Amino acid sequence: MGYSTPSPPDVSCTFGPHLYQIQDIAGKGRGLVAGVKIFKGQRVLRERPLFTCSLLWTSYKDFEDCLKEIVASLPSDKQGIFFSLHNANPEKEHSLAARFLTNCFPTHDRSEGAVYGINCLINHSCRANFYGSWNPEAGVAVVQAIRDIEAGEEILFNYVSGLTYDKRTEKLGRLFGISCSCELCSLPTLDIKKSDARREEIQKLFDGYEDMRRAMEKPELCLVDCSQQLKLIEEEYLGASEYYSLKAQAYGIVARICAMHSDLASACALQKRSYDLRVISEGHDSPLVRQMKSAIDSKAQDHPTDALRARSRWYTKRGQEPKLLKFMGVP
Repeated sequence: MGYSTPSPPDVSCTFGPHLYQIQDIAGKGRGLVAGVKIFKGQRVLRERPLFTCSLLWTSYKDFEDCLKEIVASLPSDKQGIFFSLHNANPEKEHSLAARFLTNCFPTHDRSEGAVYGINCLINHSCRANFYGSWNPEAGVAVVQAIRDIEAGEEILFNYVSGLTYDKRTEKLGRLFGISCSCELCSLPTLDIKKSDARREEIQKLFDGYEDMRRAMEKPELCLVDCSQQLKLIEEEYLGASEYYSLKAQAYGIVARICAMHSDLASACALQKRSYDLRVISEGHDSPLVRQMKSAIDSKAQDHPTDALRARSRWYTKRGQEPKLLKFMGVP
């Protein structure tokens, strides 16, 4: 999102100085580049926001007034950092709300936005190499590499994850004033259409898991769907920031379906795969990752709570040979 003028570093940011450098990026303004080689799953930033603000406002004026109070209460150095952030709406050059919306990242429930001194320097690519997440317990944003990054390579976020070409082009232009020319957006028209079709099918399969009747009556079909979905994610997102989070989400959903049918062997195996993927994108200290680790380690579900559960045709104990997992093949 870039700085329009230089500003002091944010002292609340850790993991940073030896891993990245702030540089002018041609056509983008300021951005971050790797200062050394960074490895997949390595954390680059753990940063507290300059401030946060609710995104649930009934009027733009109320939003603007709230931001005026917040910014006026900040120390002068943090005010300077905020005012140096890029504003993508030139018609509202002096609007705090426009500057905030250009740069804010959602926190855990997406009803609140946060702005940062360093995170807001990270520019966009639809094939981003870093994944950002919010840790609500620590009140920090966490940024981790989703593949190996060479020294001098730009650190990039995806501002519009998962969207098809036309939708992300419109959103990038409207919200950020960006005309993206990344690797994905520069593909030939036919390849862009194929990419869009994969993205739409991946989302369609996610939506299909919400059919609880199907999940209860035909759980094996959900596992077949997941196998197909994972192949599509591999084709579409390998090397991109969404890759690990989407695969983790898919594994986590079918793990719960297996648990519903008392196939604990399959559920545990799938939950472990989901956990391993989320560690790469979010880190061991993520509350969700720690919750997943606790569930994997727990043996509370090893014994059925009633006779009906034990009579399930899919019933297995932890450590036994999985049943439903076989319908996924070996993704």
